[in-house]
Amino acid sequence: MQLFLREPQGMVPNALAHELYHQCIRVLTELERAQAVLTHGADRVSGKINVGAQASFHQFVMAQALVAFGELYPAVEVLSSDGYRSDLISRLIAGELDFALLSTTQDLLNMQTQAISNEALVVVGHSDTLAGRSSLRGSELADFHLVLPSRLKSIRNLIDAQFGLQGLTLRPQLEVDSLQSSLHIASRLGWLSIVPPTALSSEMFGGALQSAFLIEPLIKRHVVVAWPPHKSLAPPVQLFIQILAGILGKIPGVDITDDMPRPAVDG
Repeated sequence: MQLFLREPQGMVPNALAHELYHQCIRVLTELERAQAVLTHGADRVSGKINVGAQASFHQFVMAQALVAFGELYPAVEVLSSDGYRSDLISRLIAGELDFALLSTTQDLLNMQTQAISNEALVVVGHSDTLAGRSSLRGSELADFHLVLPSRLKSIRNLIDAQFGLQGLTLRPQLEVDSLQSSLHIASRLGWLSIVPPTALSSEMFGGALQSAFLIEPLIKRHVVVAWPPHKSLAPPVQLFIQILAGILGKIPGVDITDDMPRPAVDG
């Protein structure tokens, strides 16, 4: 049985070898699960999972999910990390993460994905800056100082594209890629930013920050769970994703996709 082809650059695996590799990965995954059952018992969820998420989800969402999951499944060790989308995707490809929570774009074509939510971006600023406003039109942002991420961030490209469809061009006074720093700047009088609702909490900056719906354009970010093409989602990972969906579903402006389960999550 031939598994390799001789090429000018050396021996390379053929199509059968690639298929055999994927089958072996599946077998090894099942063996690991079987070993976990024998070690810890069939009714106890255990193991170790590595999760990643973009920085906006690490503001509050991931912290709540980690606490809730730890209380329900204390025998599972969870390693959580944040980073730029490109870094997280690289770690998925390298097999360092079991899954990552990401906004979706075409660079995920080689990943397995499951839609989890859609979220409408909001305008955020000091409560006095946004006093009496529950919504803002995109054209009104020119009346304020604006801080946005640079075009190295996918969310900035999404914002610019949607404003462009309305014939509007944003000219921020500051471009800051750190979400936490952007929120600090937006908490100053006269400043605003555009962020996902998952990045906000009523407790931030002593309650000084306020959000308003952004309209004309209404910008929605699609969020997915992504995992490597050669892996399947282990039971503890699936349980963690269900808890994430429950937490996301409680945030105003976030819609959980129809095929995503909605478990009850306290808190």
